[in-house]
Amino acid sequence: MRRFGDVRGPPDAMGRIYAPRRYASAGRAGVRAGDGPWLGSGLMDVLIHLFVGLHIIGIAALLGGFLTQMKAMGQGTARFVPAMLHGALTMLVTGVALVGLNEAQSHHVDTVKIGVKLAVLIVILGLVYVKRDDEKVDKSLFGLVGLLTMVNIFIAVLWT
Repeated sequence: MRRFGDVRGPPDAMGRIYAPRRYASAGRAGVRAGDGPWLGSGLMDVLIHLFVGLHIIGIAALLGGFLTQMKAMGQGTARFVPAMLHGALTMLVTGVALVGLNEAQSHHVDTVKIGVKLAVLIVILGLVYVKRDDEKVDKSLFGLVGLLTMVNIFIAVLWT
């Protein structure tokens, strides 16, 4: 319920409500007219969209590397390809950048969700990094990386 004096802006497409930015140098301690993330897209929005695209490319490299090795996994000759390591590292870097960019714009960031996704990604990175030079990887270990990758995707999509 909104109260008198509530200076929050209208909700965006995701239902998030933003508090307008305050400027001490504006001559008065108040809100600069026309300011707010809901009014238009700026450089930060472009950066966020760029990093989301790179994050998707990272998950595609990780999952694609897994899917290309599934036939070899059935024969017991699967290995972690470099694309899987590079995709996981790309996800880590872009994910951290996305959290920072969203925090910088005062967007709400679900820290529990991000923490769970980070923990899953660190397990994936650890497994892929340690076993990256092995000619053959155990089926269960390789399957675990694929399962954790899909879990990470479903956490991102379904956890709201």
